[in-house]
Formats: sequence, C-alpha cells, structure tokens
Amino acid sequence: MRNMDLMDAARLVENSYDGGADLPSIRLVINEGHVQAFLLTDNTLVIPGSNELVDYSKTNLVTGKQKISWDKMGKAAGNAIWHRGFAGYAATIANTLSSVRPTYIIGHSLGAAAAQILGCIYGVPAIGFASPMPRRGKSRLKHEGLVLNVVRNDDIVCRMPPKQFGFRRVGNTEVMHPASPNAGEDHSMTHYINLMETERREGKIVKSWPH
Repeated sequence: MRNMDLMDAARLVENSYDGGADLPSIRLVINEGHVQAFLLTDNTLVIPGSNELVDYSKTNLVTGKQKISWDKMGKAAGNAIWHRGFAGYAATIANTLSSVRPTYIIGHSLGAAAAQILGCIYGVPAIGFASPMPRRGKSRLKHEGLVLNVVRNDDIVCRMPPKQFGFRRVGNTEVMHPASPNAGEDHSMTHYINLMETERREGKIVKSWPH
C-alpha cells in the first residue's frame, strides 16, 4: 500500500488549482462540467476544491442525501448515504475514470469530500485537506481506516454540513490549532500548508499517510 508525505500531498493539491501546469506528469485530465480532477501517471488522483461559483449552486449547496450503487467499485461504500451534491461530484469522477483505478487520492475542500467518498469506494489511501462532512450514518465503512482528513479548528467549511443534520467525516481526522484565526483565509491551501509546517515541527500532526 502506498505511503505519502503529507506535505507532498498538500503541495500537489495546491498546485492543482493552476490547471495542472505545475503538477507532475498527468495521465488524464477530468473536466466534466463543473467537475475537475487530475490523474497523474503514477495513478495519484488529485481533486481541487471549489474554484467556480457554479460549484456552490451545483454541488456544495445541494441539500439532501443520496444513495448511490457503485457495485463494481465497492458495494459497502457505494450503498452508504452521502450528501447529494458531494456524492454526485464523486460519481462524475469515478464514471470518467471508468476502469482506471487510482492508487492514492488527494483533495481539498469540495475535492476533500470527493476524496473521502472515493477512498472508501476504491479502498485506497486518501487524504482530504479542509474536509467537509459528506456522510450520513454512524456505521463504519469497510475502508474508512484508509482515509485521513486534515482540518483547522477555525475553518468553518470543516463543520459543514452541520452535525445536527446527521453528517460526519469518514475515516481519521487530524485537527490543527492555529495560534490565531485567519478570518477569510483559514480555508486556503496556502494557510493549511503554513500551519502544517508549524505543527509538524512541534510533532502535533502525522508526517505521512498511511503511517
């Protein structure tokens, strides 16, 4: 099973926001409507977050829940109850990949929601940065242990959709605590990376995943 340094993962997803120009060699670019992702030649799937207004109307703000049967990709996770917008986003990526299976998945924000879902579907390691909560239900899925979420305690996106509606993150979560909040900036990958560097030096966060 592949292991990846968290800083390497963070920089990959940060670089995915420039359209892939600064990413390593790319095998496949996914650009289906408002859904973007990059499959690298080593089969790492990199999923950026919300970078268009349409992401909010078509995905992030889509309410309700959805049950998707992806039997060929893992019935236990596919038949779980997910946030409808996040599940639809992840399904578009999976359908575009077709028979190609990623060996590692990294995402930020909206991409982190998709990374959680797809990590459970494919049964591969996944890291989500600034991860929202895409799952309805308390039962633990078969591959949840392969998913890691890195969140800041001052990032409001990480508390969405609200727990009182039954949503949660899947897998494991590392919570970072900045000395002072960065209002309006705490969600960006730049601020995540800066805080990760501090917390790594202080031994407060895992250095790689799986570890």
